[in-house]
Amino acid sequence: MKTFAERLKYAMGESGLNQSTLSERTGASKAAISQYLSGKNTPGPERVKALADATGVSFDYLMGYEAPPAKEQKVSVKKITTADAARCLGKSKQFVRIGLQRGLLPFGNAVPGVGGSYNYYINPAKFREYVGAEQFDAFFGLTA
Repeated sequence: MKTFAERLKYAMGESGLNQSTLSERTGASKAAISQYLSGKNTPGPERVKALADATGVSFDYLMGYEAPPAKEQKVSVKKITTADAARCLGKSKQFVRIGLQRGLLPFGNAVPGVGGSYNYYINPAKFREYVGAEQFDAFFGLTA
């Protein structure tokens, strides 16, 4: 895959995201996502990071610096709340929220919402990698 648009389409397909959901998770407008997918526009580094976080691929992959991610066993957890992440980490919800808002935690992002609030997205695959497979699987009841 050579173009940013092709890599983004691939990442969206692998993560099962449509344009609307990707827009919600990244803060990019639906029109912007459409332009990225058509190849008419390429996002800046901050937006590429948000797109990578939302789709579960690396920044380097979306930028074309590395090969597509190897197919992994799908994590069966679809959504992780900040409360679940905090309990799994043994930290407070505030720790997770501020870490996501400031871009300090590598497993998700925070998108400014209405009235000074934020919408949080935690990528299950990246969160599992961050906390470790054993701890993640035990916390979410995925162990056999």
